[in-house]
Amino acid sequence: MSETTQPIVAVRALTKRFKQYPSPALRLLEWMSAGWLRYHTLFTALDDISFEVKKGEFFGIVGPNGSGKSTLLKILTGVLMPTGGSFTIDGRVTSLLELGTGFNPDLSGRQNIVNSGRLLGFDEAQTRDRMTGIIDFAELGDQIDLPIKYYSTGMVVRLAFSLFAHIEPDVFIVDEALSVGDVGFSRKCFKRLDAMRESGCTLIFVSHDLAAVRKYCDRVMFLQRGKCAYLGSANTATDVYLESMSPGARARDLSPQTTESEQGAREHEQYDQLRPLLPMEVAGLFDECSFVGILGAIDGRIGTGEARLLAVQVLDDAGKHRDHFSIGQTAHIHILARGQSAAAAATVSVQLVNRLGVVAWGNNHHRMTGRTIAFEAGHFVHATFSVRLDLGPDHYTLDVSLGDASGEGHVFDRLTAVRTLAVEAAGNMDFEGLARLTVRSQVSTLEPPADDSAPGVDPQFRSRAGVA
Repeated sequence: MSETTQPIVAVRALTKRFKQYPSPALRLLEWMSAGWLRYHTLFTALDDISFEVKKGEFFGIVGPNGSGKSTLLKILTGVLMPTGGSFTIDGRVTSLLELGTGFNPDLSGRQNIVNSGRLLGFDEAQTRDRMTGIIDFAELGDQIDLPIKYYSTGMVVRLAFSLFAHIEPDVFIVDEALSVGDVGFSRKCFKRLDAMRESGCTLIFVSHDLAAVRKYCDRVMFLQRGKCAYLGSANTATDVYLESMSPGARARDLSPQTTESEQGAREHEQYDQLRPLLPMEVAGLFDECSFVGILGAIDGRIGTGEARLLAVQVLDDAGKHRDHFSIGQTAHIHILARGQSAAAAATVSVQLVNRLGVVAWGNNHHRMTGRTIAFEAGHFVHATFSVRLDLGPDHYTLDVSLGDASGEGHVFDRLTAVRTLAVEAAGNMDFEGLARLTVRSQVSTLEPPADDSAPGVDPQFRSRAGVA
C-alpha cells in the first residue's frame, strides 16, 4: 500500500468500559470477595469506535461533554487501556491533553522543557538545540526561568504547545487546550499547525470551537454517548452535531452515500413524479437542473422530517441562472420545499461558507422579518433571499435549511454545499478581508500653533513641515 493510502492511525472496534460502585466500601467488599460478590455496574464510555487517519491528515473529533472524546484520546496516548478492540499508531506521538501534565511545578520552565524532552525520547543536547525556538514561540521571556507553579494557565498552555510543536511529531494530539490561550496566541498556534501540516504531520484535534474544526480539519468524527454518530466532511459533521444539540432535535441516522448514477436515476424519477404537482407560480422558476443534487441527496442530510427541501435556484438580476458573480452584484437565491406534515411556525435559513469552512454570511427569514411561516402536509414553501455579494473573492458553498422557529430550534431538513458561488473581483479591489463593510472615513490636516513657544511643538518639525 502506498504512503498516501497507508493509515498512520488505525482504530478498530475500540471499546472502553468503566466499573462504577455505589460506594468505596462496596468496591472494597467486592475486591475482598475475589469475585464472588458483585456490586459494580458497567459504564460504556466508548462503544465500537473505528476510523483511520492518513499521514498529513487533520482529523477532528466533536461531541458534547461526556461523549467519550477525552477517553478516546487517552487510549490513543497510552494513558488508558481499552476494554476491547485495538489501535495502531505508526510514528512518534505527542499529545497536549490536560494542562501541565508531566510538568514539575517546582522546576522552571526551562528545566521542564529539558525534562519533558527526555520523556519524549530526546537527549539534553537535542532539546537545547530547540530551546531558543521553543522559548521565543511561547513568549515567556525572563519568566522562562521561574518555577511554573507561578505561571498562569495561559502561560502553561503556551509552554506546552510550544514544546510539543517544536519536536516534530508524526502525530500531534490536541484536546481543547488551544481555547485557553489568548486570541493572539491561538492564531499563532494555528499558523504553526499549518506549517506542521505542510511538513506531513498528522493532527487529531478535539475542540468545541466548531469554526476552527471546519477551517482546519479534513474529516471529522461526531461522538455521541460513546458511539460514532457521523464520520465524514467537517461541515456536515459539525452541522449534525449542532442539530443534535438543539432542543427537541431528533436528527435522523445518516445512510451511506449512494453512487452518482444511482442518485441521478432516483432524482430523475422523483422529478418526473413531482413536476405535475408544482404550483404555477414556481413551475417556470425551478427547472430540472435546480433539483439536481437535492432530491436524491442522502449523505449529510439532517432533519426531523416535517418538511423536505426540493430545489435551489440561483439567479442574477436579469433572471438568468448564474454561479459566478462580481463583488457587489446581487444573487437571488430561490428555495423550494414541501411540507411532509403540518408546522405552525417555521423559517428558512441560508448560509454562505468559504473554502476554509468559515461562515461568511448567514441569516433566516424569521430573524430578518420577525415573521414565521405555517404550512400543511403537501403544501409547497417558496423562499427568496436577495443577497448583495459584498464578499472577498472566493468560492462559497450554499447551505440551506427549513426548520422550527417556535423556540425549539430543531431542523426539519438541512443540506450543506448544495450550490457553489464564485465571487470575483471586478477591477481593482477597494477593500481587504472577508467582506466589504459600509464604512465612512474622514481625515483632516491640522495646522500647528503659530507660537513657537507652545508646549510640545518642535520648531525643527515646524520648519520641516513648511510652517512659518
